[in-house]
Amino acid sequence: MSGQPRRLRADDAPAPLLLLTLVFTCAAFVAAAAASSGCPADQASALLRLRQSFQQPGLNLPSWRARTDCCLWEGVTCGAASGRVGVAVTALDLGGRTLRSRGGGLDALFRLVTLRRLSLAGNDFGGASLPASGFERLAALTHLNLSAAGFAGQVPASMGTLRELVSLDLSDNNQGYAADGSVIALSGPIPEFFAGFKNLTVLNLSNNDFNGSLPRGIFQLPRLRVLDVSSNSDLAGSFPPEFPAGSSLEVLNLKGTQFSGPIPSSIGNLKNLKTLDISWSIGSGGIPASIGDLASLSFLDLSSSGYQIGELPAAIGRLQLLSILRLVDCGISGEVPSSFANLIRLTELDLSRNNISGPITFCSYESFLNLRRLQLCCNSLSGPVPSFIFSLPQLEFVSLMSNNLAGPLPEFSNPSPFLQSVYLDYNRLNGSIPMSFFELTGLQTLDLSRNGLTGTVELSSFWKLTNLSNLCLSANKLTVIVDDEHIGSSSASLPQINSLGLACRNMTKIPSILRYILVDDLDLSCNQIGGTIPKWIWGGQAANVDVFKFNLSRNKFTSIDLPLSNASVYYLDLSFNSIEGPIPIPESPQFLDYSNNLFSSIPKYLVERVSSPFFLNLANNTLHGGIPPMLCNASNLQLLDISYNRFSGHVPSCLLDGHLTILKMRQNQLEGTLPDDMKGGCVSQTIDFNGNQIEGQLPRSLSNCNNLEVFDVGNNNISGSFPSWMMKLPKLRVLVLRSNRFSGAVGKVPVESDQNRTAFLTLQIIDLASNNFSGTLDSWWFEKLKAMMVTSRNDAPLALENNLSGKFYRDTVVVTYKGTSITVSKILMAFNVIDFSDNAFTGTIPDSIGRLLSLRGLNLSDNTFTGTIPPQFSDLKQLESLDLSSNHLAGQIPEALASLTSLAWLNVSYNQLEGSIPQGGQFLTFTNASFEGNAGLCGKPLFKQCSGSDKGTPHSEHERSSEYTIVMFCFAGSGYGLGFAAAILFQVARRGKRWSVC
Repeated sequence: MSGQPRRLRADDAPAPLLLLTLVFTCAAFVAAAAASSGCPADQASALLRLRQSFQQPGLNLPSWRARTDCCLWEGVTCGAASGRVGVAVTALDLGGRTLRSRGGGLDALFRLVTLRRLSLAGNDFGGASLPASGFERLAALTHLNLSAAGFAGQVPASMGTLRELVSLDLSDNNQGYAADGSVIALSGPIPEFFAGFKNLTVLNLSNNDFNGSLPRGIFQLPRLRVLDVSSNSDLAGSFPPEFPAGSSLEVLNLKGTQFSGPIPSSIGNLKNLKTLDISWSIGSGGIPASIGDLASLSFLDLSSSGYQIGELPAAIGRLQLLSILRLVDCGISGEVPSSFANLIRLTELDLSRNNISGPITFCSYESFLNLRRLQLCCNSLSGPVPSFIFSLPQLEFVSLMSNNLAGPLPEFSNPSPFLQSVYLDYNRLNGSIPMSFFELTGLQTLDLSRNGLTGTVELSSFWKLTNLSNLCLSANKLTVIVDDEHIGSSSASLPQINSLGLACRNMTKIPSILRYILVDDLDLSCNQIGGTIPKWIWGGQAANVDVFKFNLSRNKFTSIDLPLSNASVYYLDLSFNSIEGPIPIPESPQFLDYSNNLFSSIPKYLVERVSSPFFLNLANNTLHGGIPPMLCNASNLQLLDISYNRFSGHVPSCLLDGHLTILKMRQNQLEGTLPDDMKGGCVSQTIDFNGNQIEGQLPRSLSNCNNLEVFDVGNNNISGSFPSWMMKLPKLRVLVLRSNRFSGAVGKVPVESDQNRTAFLTLQIIDLASNNFSGTLDSWWFEKLKAMMVTSRNDAPLALENNLSGKFYRDTVVVTYKGTSITVSKILMAFNVIDFSDNAFTGTIPDSIGRLLSLRGLNLSDNTFTGTIPPQFSDLKQLESLDLSSNHLAGQIPEALASLTSLAWLNVSYNQLEGSIPQGGQFLTFTNASFEGNAGLCGKPLFKQCSGSDKGTPHSEHERSSEYTIVMFCFAGSGYGLGFAAAILFQVARRGKRWSVC
């Protein structure tokens, strides 16, 4: 045992000495412990200073009191700090404490130089800017969270010194707009120095107002797991050419930015990626097949992003962890690949608003056991609706609306217990409603409208679905039996219906359920219900009724018993009935359509009941007298249609110079001149005075109506020269001056010099017929009609319409088309018409008309045009109606016009044309009336045969005897009275059985 120290035993020392030794040892230990746990005075002082910058800090930080240990304060964490003896404040978490500050005191934070974690998230710093300096003192910071804290302005350069950052969250600092219209948010470019934070794993900059371009170097950060820059609408950028192999990226969210360009094939290198969201951006190209290499991907959303995918790559079916797939409005065509059946973890599939075709065969019951939401609306899907869909055990929402699904709805077993919403409207379904639907006990919304469903259904059957709140059966062939008179005592168990659509069901009475429940959105339009509209239709309520939409139009009602004066109705449509008396006005309406009734007067209290933008349609009633002055005071009135009444007197200037967007007064007895004192306040989009007795000249102050799109003063007594000053109106699309007393030339370039002249660049319908215009037509005039030269525009709306108070209002115009007057109730952007008929125009027809490639109708009849038919008309491939009759045209009908396959109506009668009528294309469909009154014309359909000397004789007698033509007509209506015609010609030769199709 020699050489080893001897251990001291307790019995080696006297007891008092041992006790004293233990006391001193414990005291030293306690002193050391106290020294290590106490909060540093300088940091406690900094925290108290920060506390004072908050409003009412005592409510949110009650433990922060002087002369107490700050390490014990809420939100404060202390620990060992590098280069500092004892403990120090290493973390400060004030997130979600609803603290309010106006920016003062932030400098106190920078005295906490030992901070490694800092969170001020979810508080309100009142739009204060981040301090320009101070962050450089927090060199140890690894986690910084300033999300939803009410900061604004640019990221300070001093933040670039935080090289140890692991997580940076500046998201949700967009607080809206200041009084001057500026955005209160973090803004400016995203700093390049973020790409130098090599330890960064989380970078969240979402929901701000950052702009410029996202630094590409950020994609190369080796440890980055989360990159979220979504909802920065002005932030641009593009993917790097090559994603690094071995990337740690798990979340990539670029939603709602200006991110552009294609997805590189190297996207497949992101093996750890779980979330990819590029929706609502401006990408291009399709999806690379390498998307299938993202084995960890669970969320994919490319909706409305500009990507034009075409056929869906089958590689998507390899993403077996995929839970949410959203590809809305992505230009998808063709069928969904069968590999989608492998996506067995899907909880949401949304392929809406594409052009997907084929039947729904890409999935099965086993494939979709986890599916909760299925959205395939607005495609071209065909075939039947698979029965298994309604049995999926987790399904909550299904929308197959607006497709071409056909056939009967099948019965199904094991109804889904969670299914809440079913949208099958706008398809071609037939047969009866399956009884299985009444076993979907969780159903809240069922929309089967606008199909071809047949059979009989008892309305009371639906009341067994106690959760049902929205039911729409409108526009089918169903017979709906209203058999619910017995409800009475059982009314307490009725579902609380919010929306009920029973339009066009041949119903003769109002469902009795409306005695007991107040329906917020009711559509009983297009039925056979007559008599009085009863007060009990509002669940028996007589006062303080507040409903959204009531549509009782197109019935046989004769009177109203509703207490409208005590009700608030947003949307009320009583049009096309036979209701008499004064017009009833509910509280705060925004849409009232009382047209096509027998209403006789407008109450004086109209203005006081309207407090928001307002749509009022009173057309085709028995209203009479002068225009009520109260309409001038209705500052919220946006649309006023009092057409087809018996109003008389002058047009008040207040209706043109003020608040009205749509003003229609056609077919009344208005007289006098139009007011000429309009100023810059004119906001009108439509002005229609057609069919009155207005005289005088058009007021030049109309040139202040820069939003004017439709101007119709046809069928009046207006005189003067052509209003060339209207050329400066930048949005004018429809100009109708027909049947007035205008005179003079229209074809000359206006004398005055106007640098701002737009020269009818947007004009698509111009009707100058039945006036006394004269002179020649200048070729320049038609060269300026740029809107008629464009055959198609992908970004253009389909129709000229306005969304007013939640309903699309469509302008109408009457044009002479295919030899007859038609009312175009939906002015399609592609519907371009020129009518200069019944005037005194002379000279030749300008060949520049041949450049108007989207022209549908051209009428130059009843003038004194000379010369020949311009062969350039053969370029008008969309022309459907051509009338050149009753002029002095000479020469031959250009053979090239036979190439106009859309030409359905032609009239060149009563001219001086000669030679052979073209014998191909649509010319084989025209009758004698198209060509009569031209002594020099010959060939079919005229009885006069062409001699051998006639130019253009197409066939010899031998050829005509050995060949005959079968003409089959195919007409496709547009649904708005505009037909498109095509003739399919089969020429059959007896020798050799030769067939040809033109």
